[in-house]
Amino acid sequence: MLLDTKLKELRTEVAIMARRAEAMLEKATDLLHAPTEEGVKEVLAMDATLNDLEIKMDDLCMRILALDEPYANDFRFVFSLIKTTRDLERIGDESKTVAKWSQRITGEVPPRLLELGKKARETLNAAIHCLVNSDVSLTGTVMDLELTTDELEDEIINANPSIPIAFIAKALERVGDLSANIAENVVFSVKAEEIRHKT
Repeated sequence: MLLDTKLKELRTEVAIMARRAEAMLEKATDLLHAPTEEGVKEVLAMDATLNDLEIKMDDLCMRILALDEPYANDFRFVFSLIKTTRDLERIGDESKTVAKWSQRITGEVPPRLLELGKKARETLNAAIHCLVNSDVSLTGTVMDLELTTDELEDEIINANPSIPIAFIAKALERVGDLSANIAENVVFSVKAEEIRHKT
């Protein structure tokens, strides 16, 4: 199989994994409005699928690096995907945290927590656009949204929330961080530019 064909397969597979992670976060944050045991089980099943996809992606990437010896743009692309798939898997873990703790909230869900959930979804959506389109034009948007998730999490934590709300807020803030990582990986892959710790 030619390298170009293998790289095309990688692009397809990472797009599938990214959309699965996005769907998982959407399901988890929907549970903040109406938590159900069935919904939590669905998120857990989605997480298992995401874990399998990470292993598949790692295997594909390592085979290409070992057997095809890509260089320049192709090497950066594969190298970046190895990091990105780990970030996507961790987004799944954070979504699982949101889903599990959603059932333990007593009383009304704070509006700021719902807003944080919305912003985390927007951040991930923008990062996935960067990823699947190799498009760095939304990098600034991702970073701005990530800062907003940080600010919302600080506000929620400083309001002395219950333990479930604190865990959910932290998980959603981490989704923002991981989404920013994905955008940074795309910039490195496309432009050979390292922007970590500079934004």
